[in-house]
Amino acid sequence: MNKLLPLVATILLFSFIIIGVSGRASEEEDINKLIQTASTPEDHMKIADYYEKQASEAEAKASSHASMADSYKNRGKPLTGLATHCSNLAKRYKEEAEEYKAMAMEHRKMAQEMQKQ
Repeated sequence: MNKLLPLVATILLFSFIIIGVSGRASEEEDINKLIQTASTPEDHMKIADYYEKQASEAEAKASSHASMADSYKNRGKPLTGLATHCSNLAKRYKEEAEEYKAMAMEHRKMAQEMQKQ
């Protein structure tokens, strides 16, 4: 029985990973279809919400990489190359978040304009 526990745990872990990856792929397929067919304010709000979610995820990654950069810098023996790498990633993720926020704002504007008509 004790030998089966690691096997069962491994199978469960891979199942969760596969479900997570397939869920993400489905979400991206759904948003791509919605982008192609958006014709109502609600459609544009769903797209805006998706982009806001992407922005939040990018901000979390930026924060994580900024923290890692600090850790590399503040070690007893700093690893400046890795600190620079993480700082660069943090900067890129911040920029990505700003782009997603801008796209969300555009779709919110589209939704508002459609509601006025």
